[in-house]
Amino acid sequence: MSKTIFDYIVENLNGDLQQTASDFANYLQNSNIEFIKDNGYWKDKIYYLCKFNGEYVCFISIKDPDEPENHWTIWSEGSKAYEDATVEDCVKNAAWKHVDHCGSCGSCSGGKTKKIFGKIFDDVCGCTFRIDNATIIDLPFLKKMVELRIAEITGKSI
Repeated sequence: MSKTIFDYIVENLNGDLQQTASDFANYLQNSNIEFIKDNGYWKDKIYYLCKFNGEYVCFISIKDPDEPENHWTIWSEGSKAYEDATVEDCVKNAAWKHVDHCGSCGSCSGGKTKKIFGKIFDDVCGCTFRIDNATIIDLPFLKKMVELRIAEITGKSI
């Protein structure tokens, strides 16, 4: 039997990081998100593509050996759902803190100007958000990020 994302969380994370990752993964699972372990480019890493109705919602990496300071990382899918959505200030502030500014890795051709919850950012990577070592404080933002993306995919408003 192959390991699940939950197995990797228990084996590789401790304390608050493990609890937060478990809570987030449970939230994704309860939202009918499919966890697909990457067998392509990141096949030698613990990297999951998270999809809803065949569309990307987010991506999760656990214990990437190339980034030893990051125990786990979540990237959002690039989405227009985050442009003008009305959200609580705590969610908005967390989102702005986790904007994935271009690091010239080549995946986004130098970053793009994006509006994120009404605020303009000039150098945003294609995925919009990157959350390294998320803690319980980040959960409301992470859940809202997923909720907005699912609403976009289904064509429903929140």
